[in-house]
Amino acid sequence: MKKLFPFVITLLICIIFSCSHSRKSVIDDYSAKIDSLILTFTPREFNGVILITQNGKTKYSKEYGFSNFKEQTPIKLNDNFLIQSNSKQITAVLILK
Repeated sequence: MKKLFPFVITLLICIIFSCSHSRKSVIDDYSAKIDSLILTFTPREFNGVILITQNGKTKYSKEYGFSNFKEQTPIKLNDNFLIQSNSKQITAVLILK
């Protein structure tokens, strides 16, 4: 039993390190997938900000495009956006639910 104990401990440490490494690569894969989706130009180029949070921690945040197309002013993460009539559709869905 004493000879088996160091082997079991070593095996557990290897499993823990391999699991923690694979979890980090999955998180990085999400960023790469989001970037590849946003950079597609079909039906048109994306213009806006994407912010993904989980449990109060920011997982992904990037801005794409311009806030003013004539002056070619890039969008910033803290810019305000005019939602115009988009809230009507959201309210209608919530009422129907």
